[in-house]
Amino acid sequence: MLRPKPVLLILGAGGHGRSVAESAELSGEWADIIFADDSWPSKEKVSTFKIVSNISKIKFLDKSGVLAITAVGNNQLRNQWNKQLMELGIPLATIIHPNTIISPTAVIGHGVAIMAGCVVGTYSQIGNGVILNMGTLLDHDVFVDEYAHLSVGVKVAGGKQISQYSFLEVGTIIPH
Repeated sequence: MLRPKPVLLILGAGGHGRSVAESAELSGEWADIIFADDSWPSKEKVSTFKIVSNISKIKFLDKSGVLAITAVGNNQLRNQWNKQLMELGIPLATIIHPNTIISPTAVIGHGVAIMAGCVVGTYSQIGNGVILNMGTLLDHDVFVDEYAHLSVGVKVAGGKQISQYSFLEVGTIIPH
């Protein structure tokens, strides 16, 4: 029996939110993609997607068949919003751009965004709420703790650990 596709609710309609929406749309896994953003109600669309609420009013949305992802670069705010989603009983979605390479032995947490061109190596572990931005390369056995944000083009050598709430700037290299 086929289950209906879920609706994706993205918190945050900025640049990262639009990138997450594009990745989700390309995956073909979603019946609809909608946003919650504090620009609502003055702004009702971002790209081709509807903004249906601000962050404080998501508790009033119909939550049936909805999964959500927080698409904001601020690590602490992403954690706070994810806690709010969990308290409301809205499961966290993980969005993986279809143009990524992820080892079958890698472990990926909940509420994670993995953008185009990323490579996640053998036995790597990605914690909840992590952002791996475009072109991030993780070698084997890399551990990325919860709510870290690895910006565009970050490269991490095998066996390294990235601490919780870390922000690695564009092009950062963590060598052997």
